[in-house]
Amino acid sequence: MKSLTSRLVVLGILQLVLLAGTAFAIFVAEGPHEPGRPEEYVLPDMVRRLEDAIDQPAELQHALDELSDHRIEVSLYDAAGQLIATNVEPALAFPRHRRPPGEPRTGPPLAFPREPHVMVRWLRVHGERGYLVARGVHGRPPGAIGPVLVLICGFAIVVAGALLTARWILRPIERLSRTARALGSGNLAARSRIDRSDEIGELGHRIDDMADRIERLLVTEKELLANVAHELRTPLTRIGVALDLAGEGDAEAARAALAEIAVDVGELEAIVDDILTTMRFEIAGGGAQLPLRRELVTARAVADAAAERLRARHPGRPLVVDVTADASIDVDRVLFRRAIDNLLANAHKYTPDATAPIELDVSQANDRVVFEVRDRGIGIQAADLPRIFTAFFRGDRSRSRETGGVGLGLTLAKRIVDAHGGTIDVTSSPGTGSVFRVAVPVATT
Repeated sequence: MKSLTSRLVVLGILQLVLLAGTAFAIFVAEGPHEPGRPEEYVLPDMVRRLEDAIDQPAELQHALDELSDHRIEVSLYDAAGQLIATNVEPALAFPRHRRPPGEPRTGPPLAFPREPHVMVRWLRVHGERGYLVARGVHGRPPGAIGPVLVLICGFAIVVAGALLTARWILRPIERLSRTARALGSGNLAARSRIDRSDEIGELGHRIDDMADRIERLLVTEKELLANVAHELRTPLTRIGVALDLAGEGDAEAARAALAEIAVDVGELEAIVDDILTTMRFEIAGGGAQLPLRRELVTARAVADAAAERLRARHPGRPLVVDVTADASIDVDRVLFRRAIDNLLANAHKYTPDATAPIELDVSQANDRVVFEVRDRGIGIQAADLPRIFTAFFRGDRSRSRETGGVGLGLTLAKRIVDAHGGTIDVTSSPGTGSVFRVAVPVATT
């Protein structure tokens, strides 16, 4: 993941490179050019033009300015070495080396030794021999306009970079703010959907994940209300029917319904007890803070008590108990047995074949006692495994009497085991059954 800092550093480097390129371009455009070449412009035609303009100052100056535009400095001297005209200050020096008398004027130009781009030609001045000294020079050195252009362009680049950076950072922050406001106003479908690989993108993903969790939590709460309403309605309806029968004087029918009423009242108590116990854990802020009435109890005693409870509730269900651990554990007897009871009840609910046995194995592994509940039921889908210990979650969405409940059994089992410093895990595959394992520390004497 690229950090926001690294992105800003890269942006700063790009701005610096762009500024340097702009400054270089301005320097090339405004800076010195290649020196002029007198041999290309001081030709016989130009010499004759200068000779003809000796007595015409305006025309002479115009010709000299034209040469100056081509980066050529020119000074004209008469035979006595007196300066006639020039386009440079100070004027070029009078030539120290002359051609021998009688050498044709049209011959190769005289040159100053050790000075490149300097040439000397003869020209006629008032009928006498004069001298033309020419030198190629660079263009004008840059003035103040170059640095000013660099400052202006640099300021524009910095401002543009700042605006782009602000837009690049503030736009996703504004989107996050809108998403937060929408969630706060109750629109749980609002998502930022920011697709970035920096800290802002990570924050956007976390806000979206939080919104997903809140939405799932509200859905589970609605499912809880529906489940509780369904689970309470059925036994209450049957109890109401039995009371109506008793009120009508049908004692036989009322007596026949008493056994069913007892079962219904037990179911109501179990539902209310599950909800109250869950709330105790929630209020405590975690299992570690929940007061536990610990006592030393043997693993066999816990297993036998849980087995007796399952056999009493479901006498037709085969149950195989195998206890090989003789160690004692330091637990809250009622709560811990409740966890094992919930695992056995869960195994019974989701094993439709009434003849399929449920197995409860208790063994010792190093300093841990392991309770293992195995069934041959419908199993758990792989997608549901990470959520089976979530409050109010039910892998089987049906609400039949056989698989009723509000989805708190496994949640309570995990919180109780966690409160005792133990662990709980599950392995399952659809159609073959599930295996729940609870491991708690062996009591130290």
